[in-house]
Amino acid sequence: TVDCITANTSSITPAAEDAQDDYVFEDELAKLKSIYSGSTETVLGYKYVTIHPVNYNEIEVNPCWTVQGSVTGHKVMLVAQPYPLGEGFCVDSDIDGFSQLCNVNEFKYCDDGVDGATFQFSCYQQSCEKQSINIFVKMVKSDSDDAGEIEYWCDSTNDTYPSSLIRSKPEVQPAYEGEDPSQTKEKYDSGDLATKVSLLALILGPLFLSLFF
Repeated sequence: TVDCITANTSSITPAAEDAQDDYVFEDELAKLKSIYSGSTETVLGYKYVTIHPVNYNEIEVNPCWTVQGSVTGHKVMLVAQPYPLGEGFCVDSDIDGFSQLCNVNEFKYCDDGVDGATFQFSCYQQSCEKQSINIFVKMVKSDSDDAGEIEYWCDSTNDTYPSSLIRSKPEVQPAYEGEDPSQTKEKYDSGDLATKVSLLALILGPLFLSLFF
């Protein structure tokens, strides 16, 4: 059951489908690195939400997000992920049949849209007993409201999380200008063999001569 207070309730307008892929990797990564609590910046279309510890305020600060605009007849997807990764959180909603989910690290809800639906995020056990948890939240709705056309829409959504940006891009290494190791080894092996043959001749030469004289 959601228990939202006006001060901690924000509206969230579902983005259109084409907004899911309209991003430049380098730009989004730069925004991710500079994000801070209270920032209005978005990363991959995700808004930044903060769950404060219980001792932060006399009232538990569990942020709520209410769907803004008409979504009836459409499919709606809500995705969320903590940042930095690691701390689990809980999600609840006033949508009929929705059961609270806890110890969530990557959350995805996708179903028929409900106008004015509210989602609430809270701590999981002691996950934010001493410090806040920051969560990225995004909502997307299907462009179409044709039931037959969007029946399997949830199976093909782009639910890429901000953590996907935290990866090393392949770097082109400079061309090696030193000596070819294989050639060096060949030269070394040839010289080494010649040295061994010379030593063997010095040792065995007198022995062969003694056999005939």
